[in-house]
Amino acid sequence: MFAVAVLARGGTDLGLPWQGLEAIFASNPVTNKILIDILHLNYILISILIGMLLRNVTGIPNVFLPGIRTSRLFIKIGVILLGSLYSIVDLANLGIQAFLIVLIFITITLALTLYLGQKAGMSPAAASVLAAGTAVCGVSAIVAAAPAVRAKVPDVIYSIATILTVGLIFLFTFPTIGAFLGLSPHQFGVWAGTGILNSGQVLAATLAFDHTAADQVSISLKTGEIFNLTRILFLPFIVLALAVYNSRLDKQDEYNINTGFWDKFPLFVAGFFVVVIITSLGLLGETSPPSPELVYIRNLYNWFFAIGLSGLGMQISFDELRKAGGKPLLVGTLAALVKAFGALVVVLLFISDQP
Repeated sequence: MFAVAVLARGGTDLGLPWQGLEAIFASNPVTNKILIDILHLNYILISILIGMLLRNVTGIPNVFLPGIRTSRLFIKIGVILLGSLYSIVDLANLGIQAFLIVLIFITITLALTLYLGQKAGMSPAAASVLAAGTAVCGVSAIVAAAPAVRAKVPDVIYSIATILTVGLIFLFTFPTIGAFLGLSPHQFGVWAGTGILNSGQVLAATLAFDHTAADQVSISLKTGEIFNLTRILFLPFIVLALAVYNSRLDKQDEYNINTGFWDKFPLFVAGFFVVVIITSLGLLGETSPPSPELVYIRNLYNWFFAIGLSGLGMQISFDELRKAGGKPLLVGTLAALVKAFGALVVVLLFISDQP
């Protein structure tokens, strides 16, 4: 994962004589116009694409698979360090807006997916894990909800394949659509943080749309992650609600909140808030212009994201994506499109250019 990140990002800040594929593409007028300006390809997307190629073209030896499975750990550490971008005032300003918008879209998407799943003849458990994925935060939500609703293994596999398939399309189309519509970085962050299904794909899309140097702030990333983290904070409550919903439909025993609620709380989000407090207290130096400590941290989380997302690409198997068929693919795609289009309409009508 680190080797792929260096290949895409370059290693000049590590003392390595390699400028990276992103810099090479940007130096050529033709590739810069097509890949950088139009497609918004940057080292994050390049890392994901290389990871996908390694997985699906050359194959990855089994000895490397345990290391690749640590990719989510790198992403979570990066999100914790991302707290250095914010102050408590930022969270207050962005958080209220994010809470209201996310709450509305989680509720609508959850209800819509459950309704479509019922109409399509899906079992309550299968519709519930798919609803968790489309409404909250993708694969993580599916994995968290599966035991609570007693979902079968095929239900989980089909839902994950659906979320990854739709999310992959969103990942590569959102930045292009956002640029075509003239969205500001803040507006794009709201749209991506609300409309893209999987957390890792929110990171990748916002960094692709508004990629900046370590001494600058990516507004789309800053806004998008607040909306994404707000979604994640809803996860334990959604899992509880789905568990109660399924227990009543299937006439099972009541769901025990003591054994299934708090273990779903994402602890890395707490780490994010700790870093926000540390930054707000000035313990990491001045924020504008950023202190050397903050520049170092921001450079570090960019590396964590590049490493983690390259591993995410290595876990995307085209064979597994083909499992997304039939009812889950139809229901999940329709719900995801409604969510993405609805979020875009809200952004165009109600979200200003600046945070």
